[in-house]
Amino acid sequence: MATFNREELLKLAQLSSLHLEENEIDTYVERLSAILAYVKQLQEVTKTSEAEQVRNVNVFREDVAIACDRAEEMLAQAPEREDHYFVVPKILD
Repeated sequence: MATFNREELLKLAQLSSLHLEENEIDTYVERLSAILAYVKQLQEVTKTSEAEQVRNVNVFREDVAIACDRAEEMLAQAPEREDHYFVVPKILD
């Protein structure tokens, strides 16, 4: 397990211009050691893992026009319409 000791924490705090209370030091040493152990665990997973490479594949369907027999029903629900189109606010100049 990766460890982070008291001296390393105090040096890091000094370099970072952080003031640590005496009662905080042990807590931070514990937490930083746990973080380093987790990072080491993640590094092992990526080294030993033989995940299948992702390939670029078109997962979209073909763009095909289809007849819609419910157009009038949908347009009837619009707050504003003009002929067979929805009227929406202008967003570009």
